[in-house]
Amino acid sequence: MPTKTNPLGVKGAGESGTVGALSALMNAINNALAGVGGAYVGMPATPKKVWRAIQAARPWQTASGQKP
Repeated sequence: MPTKTNPLGVKGAGESGTVGALSALMNAINNALAGVGGAYVGMPATPKKVWRAIQAARPWQTASGQKP
């Protein structure tokens, strides 16, 4: 039976395979950050946000990786 919520009357059916992907990815990122003492990162998990969380977790380390 066509839906009345859009002009074409179509319903979505292929999204169920992708629903869990983003939550699994965010769990993996935050699990890895927890391993280095990083803070929780919310979506979108941009490279800059992840990098900043890692750097904030290691205030004793300089950019070259050496202890001051």
